[in-house]
Amino acid sequence: MTFTVDIRGSLSPPTTAFVYPFGSAYFDYQCSRYNLVDAEGGDDSEDEKEHLSESDIVIDVKYIKSLEAKDWKDQDHYRVLGIPNLRVKASTKDVKKAYKYMVLKCHPDKSQGNTKVDEEAFTCIQKAYEQLCVIDGKRAYDSVDPEFDDDVPNITEHNKQNFYKVFGIIIENNAQWSMNKNVPTLGTEIDEIDYVNDFYNFWYDFKSWREYSYLDEEERDKADCKEERRYLDKLNKQERIRRKKEEMTRMRQLVDNCYACDPRIKAFNEDRKKRKIEAKLAKQEAYKQEQEALRLQKEEEERIRQEEEQKRIQLEKEKADAEKVERQKQNKLLKGERKKVRDCVKNNNYFCTKDDNIVKSMENLDLLLQALTIDDFRKLNAINKNVDQFTKLYNSFMTSHLEAQETKTKENLVKAKQSQDLHKDQSISSDKFSTQDIALLVKAVKIHPPGTVNRWNTIADYLNQHSTVCSTYVSKDIIQKVKNLQSREGDDLKSKTNEQAYNNFENSQKSRIGDGVNAVGGLSTKDTMNSTLIDDKKDKEKKKKLAWSAEEQKLLEEGLKKFPQSVGPQRWDNIAKLVATRSKKDCMRRYKDLVEQIKAKKAKQ
Repeated sequence: MTFTVDIRGSLSPPTTAFVYPFGSAYFDYQCSRYNLVDAEGGDDSEDEKEHLSESDIVIDVKYIKSLEAKDWKDQDHYRVLGIPNLRVKASTKDVKKAYKYMVLKCHPDKSQGNTKVDEEAFTCIQKAYEQLCVIDGKRAYDSVDPEFDDDVPNITEHNKQNFYKVFGIIIENNAQWSMNKNVPTLGTEIDEIDYVNDFYNFWYDFKSWREYSYLDEEERDKADCKEERRYLDKLNKQERIRRKKEEMTRMRQLVDNCYACDPRIKAFNEDRKKRKIEAKLAKQEAYKQEQEALRLQKEEEERIRQEEEQKRIQLEKEKADAEKVERQKQNKLLKGERKKVRDCVKNNNYFCTKDDNIVKSMENLDLLLQALTIDDFRKLNAINKNVDQFTKLYNSFMTSHLEAQETKTKENLVKAKQSQDLHKDQSISSDKFSTQDIALLVKAVKIHPPGTVNRWNTIADYLNQHSTVCSTYVSKDIIQKVKNLQSREGDDLKSKTNEQAYNNFENSQKSRIGDGVNAVGGLSTKDTMNSTLIDDKKDKEKKKKLAWSAEEQKLLEEGLKKFPQSVGPQRWDNIAKLVATRSKKDCMRRYKDLVEQIKAKKAKQ
């Protein structure tokens, strides 16, 4: 059979629409896919399974007869219903079956004794059923089950030796609180490190469905108004959060103690430590081999370098010997050519017509023979048979030599005269300045710093006005004196003036002390002379200490580089320790003097 479909018109273009998944079927699918349970914990399929038979129900008549309805919340509901062995494993069907059985056996209508006691017991049975027949109520009671052991084993040697026996039961019992039904067990001693790590990762991230609403002390239903119910809900919520935190702390302590006692962790750590040591030793051995290879390579390179150096030295020596032989050969040839020229000139009476000029001609000949080259000698010896040509060429060489000597002598005289004039001017300029004038010069330099208009002329005028020794200073004298003082190592205007001021002060103090002693009783001339000699000796020692040696200067520069300003207040203490022969103040003073010298040189430029 064939069907024909006629499409009239056109289809609308396709569109993309997002469909939101929802519903109980989709929720169950996701729970089974990821091995999850519902938000409250537990598994509905497990609650529907029936584990109980009527023969498993145990009626504790004595316990039931002792029950009172007012204390129903403190009673063991599983024991009341006759299923004390199932407890948290009991499903809702088991609870219903046990309840029906207990109702048939303990109904007050069937009582033949005290009816009031039977009614109290029946009421407790009904309360237990009402609590356990609902999933939320059952979980609330299971969370605070009095038969559950919340104790955490301590870290002891006994627990370490019996680790699997002690912690295996505890882990298995606490696994019932997990929201994930696939809970890893403690395992055995043959487990791999991956399984052990997964086990502890799971338990350190343990998610418990245990909650404590059953222990609420405030009954919400007894509130008189809405505000009171809210207040009671708030108190109950706070208490539940506190108990939940305590439970999580207990679980964390349990896992920590289990981890500390686990012999597998100890074995894994020892193995890891052993592998680490082996890797370290292997690394050290590889490093030693690498260093040995580098040492051998360096020795080989050094051997090759020494061989090349020896070859180079040998070649240079051979080259030097060859040059020496060649030089000796050239000197021998030059000596022969020189002798021929000397003999030719001697045979022609040194080309002198008068005997008075022979000595002068001989001296000129010796100088000329030292100045001529072998080519010149060969030119002369080639024409020595032709006296006229020889005489003409010889006289031209002699004339050129004498002119060069005269020119060189004149240049030397001019340079010597200029140097003499310069030293004369410097000595004259330096002799003008007395000690007081140098002090005035320092003061004037401070008063008129670099940048002053006509600075040197202004300083010269200042000295001419205040000097008692000389009043004819010019700017040239001032500049020359400043350059002369700054060119001395360790001696500039400031240091020289400070030293002079110190000496003047010391001399004044000595004179005051001498006058005071003479006024009191006086010292002998001999004692005065001795004290003067001792003071002079101390002055010389102080001057020696003031001068910085080249070694101290070098150590100071190294200290300034080694300890920059970023070191802080300890910088100069460290520099003084490095110099050793100078104090902290001496190093700071020397540094300031060097800075001022550099600034003065830059100002001159």
